[in-house]
Amino acid sequence: MTVYTDPILAAPALTDQINQAKRILILTHINPDGDAIGSLLSVWHVLKTMGKEVIPLASSPLPGYTTWLPGAEQIQVYRAGMSLPEVDLVVMVDTATLGRVGRIYDEHVHELTTLPIVIVDHHVTNEGAGTVNLIDPAAASTCELLCELFQAMGITIDADLATCLLMGITTDTQSFQTSATTATSMRVAADLLDLGADQLRVVREVYFALPASSAELIGQALAEMRRDGPIAWARVTLAMMRDTGAEDEAVDEVVRMLQRVAGVRALVVFKERQDGTTKISLRSVQPINVALLATYWGGGGHAQAAGATLNMSPEQAEHEVLPRLQELVW
Repeated sequence: MTVYTDPILAAPALTDQINQAKRILILTHINPDGDAIGSLLSVWHVLKTMGKEVIPLASSPLPGYTTWLPGAEQIQVYRAGMSLPEVDLVVMVDTATLGRVGRIYDEHVHELTTLPIVIVDHHVTNEGAGTVNLIDPAAASTCELLCELFQAMGITIDADLATCLLMGITTDTQSFQTSATTATSMRVAADLLDLGADQLRVVREVYFALPASSAELIGQALAEMRRDGPIAWARVTLAMMRDTGAEDEAVDEVVRMLQRVAGVRALVVFKERQDGTTKISLRSVQPINVALLATYWGGGGHAQAAGATLNMSPEQAEHEVLPRLQELVW
């Protein structure tokens, strides 16, 4: 396994690995966000221009604000029991661990781990399990890192590719609001605008197309928000999801709303799942590192944005997580 942090140094090794392959599978993490889908599609566009047969496969449905992106109609959504496509290379983007691709990994772990894997990611908890890895936790998004990689590979970035990359940068930085945002993030985004990225459509779909069902879910969750000094938490139950008809991506909006509460230094949202587990979404302000907490339950992410899945109910998860979060903050 080879791990690079610099896209310029990684470009020759990644190009060589791609050149050896004819049929390539692209994967990203379960419950994908804008950076996951932007990365998946960006790699799809580039590999197609390189003459490869490419299969983009999502572990779960795409968030609604990404379904218009150029090439999104090519993404297959995995269903339980599906066969893994016959490929000679896997490219995994925006995924902290192999297991984070979800059921695809659970049902095909042997096949996946016998194939060469290229990983491009920016999560601090990524240990580089691929054959060739480009992992830079300093990058604010995987799409930012991919843009630098493509430039180092000599790839021509057209308007469609630029739009996919801008989606990832916009969503993972929350429009340049996160602590991970750097001058490089802004320069890369500016370059993408010059290359024809549809910034107006990205902004409209991400920020001004909230379904009414999502707004209702946000209201229900915030009405039951609890707080203990600098810590806030909320619960999203199956009943809430059923009553409002909201999609899973609406939970991300609950998280973002809690982040806007004055005085909150760390927060957690507990999302009840159909299989009896609870997904936790953790956020914090510097220097509180919630990724350390997420790894305790096999999760991961960034220092100020991380998550994990606990094999218990939301009530049990609160008793498990909140004391540890309090220790971390205080």
